[in-house]
Amino acid sequence: MKIGNIELDGAVALAPMAGITDPPFRRTVLGFGISCLWTEMISCNAVVHARKVLATMDTSEHTVPVVFQIIGKDPEIMAECARIVEDYGAAAVDINMGCPARQVIGSGGGVALMRDLKMASRIIVSVRKAIKIPLTVKMRTGWDEKSVNAPELALIAEREGVDAIVLHARNRCAGHCGPVSLDHLKLVKSTVSIPVIGNGGVMAVEDAQDMVMKTGCDGIMIGKGALGRPWFPRKILESLFDWMVISCQSNRSLGAVVKRHFEDELRWCGVVRGLHRMRKHLGWYSKGIDGAAEFRSRVFMEENPEMALALIDNFFGKVMIP
Repeated sequence: MKIGNIELDGAVALAPMAGITDPPFRRTVLGFGISCLWTEMISCNAVVHARKVLATMDTSEHTVPVVFQIIGKDPEIMAECARIVEDYGAAAVDINMGCPARQVIGSGGGVALMRDLKMASRIIVSVRKAIKIPLTVKMRTGWDEKSVNAPELALIAEREGVDAIVLHARNRCAGHCGPVSLDHLKLVKSTVSIPVIGNGGVMAVEDAQDMVMKTGCDGIMIGKGALGRPWFPRKILESLFDWMVISCQSNRSLGAVVKRHFEDELRWCGVVRGLHRMRKHLGWYSKGIDGAAEFRSRVFMEENPEMALALIDNFFGKVMIP
């Protein structure tokens, strides 16, 4: 799949998940295989007004294209932020028009822009003029069941020079739960000629196969399906895109993967924050393993990184990657 002038190896992307897809997690997924990576959403106000280089913008050891997702509501600020992240090394810029979080909607960003297509268009035009690298837009099917306007927004995006659409095939009211609408994804795919990447509800290889077969979408974006299973995107690549990977992490114990992720998290943001940020990942990694509840109760209270690593070695050491 191509996004603008970017030729991807396969067509499976890691979704932008706030508080989750930080550099250590991206590197962990990359160790198994992925076509491209999305950053967590980047606040345009933080980058432009505070002149902050956000930690998630770190792309060290990222060997596939990294798309920087920006979020905001002001066309000029969004454009300036896009210029900054382009200079910082983004392979492409993605405009967030799909986040359903209350605080984001309240500020007029995310999926709130799907209720104001004129403003959405102004933002796309401003950002497109500001950068030379490819531009994508991530959206939902609409605000609710009665206002499905993703095809209209997708047409606007294509007309204004967007290179690909990412569609989370749920509306704003559905949040991140419940069935996805493959019919709406198929409609968006048939409406535009640029690549359309399907997102939402892909928790098994069969879900990805079904999404591609029923909608004709060009690629798959994985979010929750990769939590505790950083090898999951690789399985989709192998299944759908006849993609073979020689991974340095294949055939290793789960403990080795978790330990490496843990140590990377500590290096990236320090011991205290790293311990706290890693807890949710340890919950996902341990899901379904005998003794997981006891392990979580102990490791979640542990403030000593060496003791936490010992608990990880003891619990995960003999568990092999599927």
